Amino acid sequence: MPVKKFEFICNTVDNGVIILDEQLNVHFWNSWLESRTNIKSQEIMLKKLTDFFYDINENTLKRKIKASLALNSSTFYHTGINKYLLNIELNKVANKVFENMQQAITITPYDKDKRLVFLYIYDNTLLCETNHELEKTKNSLEDSLEEINLLLNTTLEAIFLFEDDKCTNANDIALELFKYEKKNEVINKEIYEFIDTKSLEKTSEIKNKPIEIKMSRKGGSTFPALIKIKDTKLKNKKFKILTVMDLSEIKRKDKLLVEQTKMAALGEMIGNIAHQWRQPLSTITTAASGLKMHKELEILTDEIFIESIDAITRNSKHLSQTIDDFRDFLKIDKKRVEFNIKDNIEKNISILEGTLKNQSIQLVLDCDDNCIIKNYPNELTQAFLNIINNSKDAFIDKNVDLSKRFILVKIYIKNNNLIIKIKDNAKGIDPAIIDKIFEPYFTTKHKDVGTGLGLYMTHQLIEISMNGRIEAYNKSFNYKNTNMYGACFKLTLPLD
Repeated sequence: MPVKKFEFICNTVDNGVIILDEQLNVHFWNSWLESRTNIKSQEIMLKKLTDFFYDINENTLKRKIKASLALNSSTFYHTGINKYLLNIELNKVANKVFENMQQAITITPYDKDKRLVFLYIYDNTLLCETNHELEKTKNSLEDSLEEINLLLNTTLEAIFLFEDDKCTNANDIALELFKYEKKNEVINKEIYEFIDTKSLEKTSEIKNKPIEIKMSRKGGSTFPALIKIKDTKLKNKKFKILTVMDLSEIKRKDKLLVEQTKMAALGEMIGNIAHQWRQPLSTITTAASGLKMHKELEILTDEIFIESIDAITRNSKHLSQTIDDFRDFLKIDKKRVEFNIKDNIEKNISILEGTLKNQSIQLVLDCDDNCIIKNYPNELTQAFLNIINNSKDAFIDKNVDLSKRFILVKIYIKNNNLIIKIKDNAKGIDPAIIDKIFEPYFTTKHKDVGTGLGLYMTHQLIEISMNGRIEAYNKSFNYKNTNMYGACFKLTLPLD
């Protein structure tokens, strides 16, 4: 190719072109290099490149040239290690990343006989800046992920992250709770794989609100949990966040509380039974003693004999019924059954009859005969007895007039629910504590009298076990043309 044509082509390309020999002497220097280095071609021709650029690694460059000539193929001078071949300062720009032009170098044989090579110099500063920003972004993302993982692992709950219904992340607590050793064991699993198959139908109830459900661990074991699934969107991608709180320990403590409350209720019932038995036992004793006396005095008539025997039989049946009621209370409800609410409440009142009379408390029941409900009768009994005993204690604590102690129980059906309202005139609950009365171990009584578990367990029985609702508030009302004020407990239970 003619020299002038060669020079024209090399001087019009937007890259640097140098022809070097093995000793690094310059045999060609194009205009692109002149404009960027301010070194004219005539200044550098046949002079050593390293005399102008002192920081070139001479040994490396010579080795690359020899390799290219020996192999008769192109080789590359890696500026990733050496930054650049020629130290060309960039224009002063405020936000520039590099002070010097970043370069990509290709070394290609030009004349093997004269041991000459082409050096093509590409300005890849923009590419390097882009890579630099990408690296910064990557590092920033990694830092963000690290922060997210740190936040995930500082919570007390197990957390799973799902994208397109596939698990993409989980915190350490989740792995430990579900018995997984490594995070990759849960990656790509779907939500239903963490839920017990018997509880899958309950997932339809999850709408950004917590529900109690059985979860499934690795290996198939299950545990009770409170879970919440939150739908969210990030950069046009849909995510689900599953949070899981293990309820095993809470359930164990609740069971213990139930047992403690049951024992406390048994104590109350034994006291009630003792009150109930005094009068029948006294009647039986009196009738038996009278029979003996009439017999000894030889004045026993058939009429006296039959009357005394009837009294003994009647009161013995009453004692036997009390024992049956007590035995029923001890039974554990295993499944929901249909029962007549009036019969249930009247039986409960009969258990309390002795105690209520002893404290001059009049209990008035207003209930239809045909109120049928499907639920746990003994748990309702325990809740009812707890509320009545609470009213009884309030009458005593506040020294209410013995002639004016009333508990009114009204039961009716509304909107497919059974409503039980139990109100007294024991001057109400202190407004400062009314929001705390259903908390465990909260009591206003002396530690020798109250445990603080009665109303807490009543709340648990009604709302958790019986799937109902209980409210407590103070209320003014009129009874027997007398204005009264006291506490009202409202129980709302589904009919089935």
